[in-house]
Amino acid sequence: MAGSSMSFTYDEGNDGIAQHCNCKVVIAAWTSDASDGHATGSMRKISGRLVKITTVPGAAGAAPTDNYDINITDEQSVDVLANCKSNVTNRDTANTEEQYLLILNNDGTALSMAMHPKVCNVLTVAVTNAGNSKTGTIYLYYEPV
Repeated sequence: MAGSSMSFTYDEGNDGIAQHCNCKVVIAAWTSDASDGHATGSMRKISGRLVKITTVPGAAGAAPTDNYDINITDEQSVDVLANCKSNVTNRDTANTEEQYLLILNNDGTALSMAMHPKVCNVLTVAVTNAGNSKTGTIYLYYEPV
């Protein structure tokens, strides 16, 4: 398999994951390149506060290499998670992982009061160090503003 792919679907809250919360979900299914282990794609414009990200590795045999990385940038190539307490690097090869996207210095606040990165942009998702021809899914939750 040559090349990489990333496709996006959008859960707007009418059904699926987001129907029971005040959020929307961008779901990115990816397959890494057969030669350098990366996958990149741009989602449609979203406007809101990024709340959490969940990463799900592919099935056995297609699971990404341990400690693969995810980077999310805006149209100006700015890392939108740069000021978060934790980033989404070093993801696990076998386990689903969830990371709340809290701005630095807000780790003592209740989640409902916490600061999340605010975006109003087309975002680009880049998966790197995943291994050749590996798969996974990324769920990016955001609250519309």
